[in-house]
Amino acid sequence: MEQALSRALADPRYAMKDSGRHTPPPRDAMNAPQTFAIAMSRLPGVDNAPGLILLTVDGSGGTPKRVGTVTDAALRGRLAHFDAHRANEIAAVRQALAIERGVATVYESWPGLARCLQFWHGFTGSQIRPIEWTCEKCGASGSVEIGGSVGESVVRRCACGQANRMTVPKYMPSQDHISPRGMLTGPARTESRKAKKILVGPRWKPTRH
Repeated sequence: MEQALSRALADPRYAMKDSGRHTPPPRDAMNAPQTFAIAMSRLPGVDNAPGLILLTVDGSGGTPKRVGTVTDAALRGRLAHFDAHRANEIAAVRQALAIERGVATVYESWPGLARCLQFWHGFTGSQIRPIEWTCEKCGASGSVEIGGSVGESVVRRCACGQANRMTVPKYMPSQDHISPRGMLTGPARTESRKAKKILVGPRWKPTRH
């Protein structure tokens, strides 16, 4: 028995080699929550309409990731969804963003940057997605990615100076697309969630700070 054990230990297939690689951390450590700063800034308004809100996510001292622009209603839904932020904190955010170019920051704990971005970009009911627009004055057209609830109105100024009002439409199959971060948005994401039981957002609510 001892001779067999000695031969097994001497077999190079079982020998431990110093490959220079670090031992991967335990699974629990890999899924440990990380704290991310969600920065919000009010963009300039158009005529009497308030500007949209630009969202960015920053964590671990890296380069902030641009999430996109959302309406006030879309922001409120995200902040209140998991009851992760106290009422006075949300009130402070609204007050800070009440003025043009106002800024505010909240902190949330997530198991990774991808999950944080997935929630803030693909929030159910107000996903950040392309909305088509056509200028009433010069006829120019294009699309802009905005997170808003169906039926909400958004004002955008064309290069010719005309202020045009856009309405967030219902989700259509043609609006399914892969965002720059590789996340599926639109109805296909919903169907994928039903078919594969993929949860939109985290499987647990973010931690309060």
